[in-house]
Amino acid sequence: MKMADGDGSAEVGDVRNQWIAAYQLNRLHAQLPEQGEGRRVFARMVFFALDGAEKAGYPKRNADAVRFNLRGLLIEELPPDGDPLWDPDALGADVLAALPLSLQRAQTWSTDWTTRPRIEILALRTCKNLLGSMRAIADRMTAEPLRTQVDQWLELWPRLP
Repeated sequence: MKMADGDGSAEVGDVRNQWIAAYQLNRLHAQLPEQGEGRRVFARMVFFALDGAEKAGYPKRNADAVRFNLRGLLIEELPPDGDPLWDPDALGADVLAALPLSLQRAQTWSTDWTTRPRIEILALRTCKNLLGSMRAIADRMTAEPLRTQVDQWLELWPRLP
């Protein structure tokens, strides 16, 4: 399958890999403390590159995990700047909205996850990957019932595959 990249000759996998390389390079810079507030600019470049990678076939669940983890890191390490992107409550809402399962279903499936079909294990693993960003910043959340919902998920987190 071909995908337009200027001259229309690039394979989809090539384009996807270029977007992935762009997000990885910018993520490296966004994680460097010496970049200071510039880290937010690099993070936005990561998000832009992830959007491109998704359009080229990169799994949304993987892109969301990268987005959420980077947002969580910068919320943890940089002072608030008034932008909702760096607000712990906004991140919590985004994470909860992206979870592929209800809390009740995840609790039920997590009790015997090793016997579950692969697709169900993947859904549980996706929950764990998406929730990872909240572990360090949940205590900064103030909005209810959002905070309670995140706390309930984080109680389940260690039991997820």
